Amino acid sequence: MKTNKIICLLTALAVLLAALGLPAFAGEETDVSTLYKAKDVTDTWDDSEAVHIDLSDVTDGALTVSQAGDYLLSGSLDGQIVVEAPKDAKVRLILNGVTVTSASGPAVYEKQADKLIVTLAEGSVNTLTAGSPVTDGDDTVGAALYAEDDLSLNGKGALYAVSGEKHGIQSKADLIIANGFIQVQAGGDGIRGRNSVLVLDGSITVIAGGDGIAATRDDKDGKGWVLIAGGSLSITTGSGAGEVRPSANSQMGRGGWNGRNSYAGASSDSGVSQKGIKAATDLTVQGGTLTLDCADDGLHAVNVTVSGGTLSILSGDDGIHADELALVSGGTVNIAQSYEGIEGKDVSVSGGYITVVSSDDAVNASGGSDGSGFAGGWGQRGGFGAGDGTLAISGGELYVSAGGDGLDSNGSILITGGVTGVWAVTNGGEGTIDFTGTGSITGGTLIVASTQGSMFDSGTLSGQAMMYITLPSAQAAGSEVAVSDADGNVLASFTPKGTFNTLTVSCASLSAGDQMSVTAAGQTVYSGQMTDNYASSAGGWGNPGGFGGQGGWGNPGGFGSQGGRGGRGR
Repeated sequence: MKTNKIICLLTALAVLLAALGLPAFAGEETDVSTLYKAKDVTDTWDDSEAVHIDLSDVTDGALTVSQAGDYLLSGSLDGQIVVEAPKDAKVRLILNGVTVTSASGPAVYEKQADKLIVTLAEGSVNTLTAGSPVTDGDDTVGAALYAEDDLSLNGKGALYAVSGEKHGIQSKADLIIANGFIQVQAGGDGIRGRNSVLVLDGSITVIAGGDGIAATRDDKDGKGWVLIAGGSLSITTGSGAGEVRPSANSQMGRGGWNGRNSYAGASSDSGVSQKGIKAATDLTVQGGTLTLDCADDGLHAVNVTVSGGTLSILSGDDGIHADELALVSGGTVNIAQSYEGIEGKDVSVSGGYITVVSSDDAVNASGGSDGSGFAGGWGQRGGFGAGDGTLAISGGELYVSAGGDGLDSNGSILITGGVTGVWAVTNGGEGTIDFTGTGSITGGTLIVASTQGSMFDSGTLSGQAMMYITLPSAQAAGSEVAVSDADGNVLASFTPKGTFNTLTVSCASLSAGDQMSVTAAGQTVYSGQMTDNYASSAGGWGNPGGFGGQGGWGNPGGFGSQGGRGGRGR
């Protein structure tokens, strides 16, 4: 299967990205049914043809499967199930209430076959516990369920996979989870496929010392991808997000720096990658419910696409990180805690409903890899190249609250549609919107709330009318801002996470001279004509009063309370 099958982009968006000079991936949303075969998802069997084995009758501590076929297993075994069959053999293990505890190596160890399929019999509870890792050639093997070849899991039963030192479930080829109730506890990665990981459905819980779900191969085209099509996934890595590392300019009052260019106490300093879902190439979420509580990035890959599903992310580093393109075209994304919310060389928002809380930049098009790499430490972040990133917003709803820049690009910011709400701590080099190249708004609605006289680090956005409003009094965190037309129809609304006393409003449906109104916390703060006055009213950072007289910016109010996970430590 080719990589371009995995990236789910809309045709119209591909044209837009090409026009912007961004990576363009072909086609419409992937037909997931092309990525697996019937046997991968079939959880029924012919009982008369299956080989029935009670593991309690195995006397030598090992059950070896050497031929293709269906094997219906029950009972307990202190030892190991080994699959070593011909290379073209398709072996299915039907787990119907088994407990396998290995003293050394995996509980289920597929050494050779064409494919291993594990079916969880409906109503059954099955437990696989790995022993101490063993060496097999160049590999150190210690997953509870380990396959050298393709591995598929299906069924309506439950599986508990436990590995104290290594991974929980691992395939050295392609790994498919069709359904089932699966809980993984692992000292290493929770679920790991070398070539790919495809999750179709199921209820999956992962607690991992390493990455939650990972695909690792980066040396062959069409490999190293992860696709989440459905299911309910709960993933915790490390000790969870804990205290997010703060921006150097943040007013959030969290923690401090240890003087070594890394945050004190960060478990990722050890070099262990502790990301929620990570792919060596492409990572796509097009369905499902994902709850991620991660010491490191929530989603991490070369290209990250979210086209559907519901995602809740708490991250000690980035909520979503892409070395190349980070794209959100659908779904609901709530990044409630992060260092940077969404980061990529290029970032595109064309759909979906997105909320971001970050201690540093909320959305950052940074022009290159962050240097945290596949091994993922914070201590060697490196930094993106300057001047060639593009942040393009063409649709959807995006609401951000940032301790650094709200929207940041080392190149251009282009807003052509959607609804965007921005609040940010504006101090010493940080602002609500920052770009080094071109900045324009030619469609959509933008609401910017701030406590500074100047909110844009690098000048105003060109294009449609942009109105600057000084409020009669400071507004508390959580005060909803709504923009309405002459007939009282609400065009857009935004609820900032911190205090604010200035607003910038731009709306494609409001031209200079149109009647409009703005409310904050239900009270009208402006009623009159839309004006195009931002550049003359707000000025730049050199404008007198940009830092003086405003007062409230030193106390960002409710933003500090967003990190309700404080005190957990790592």
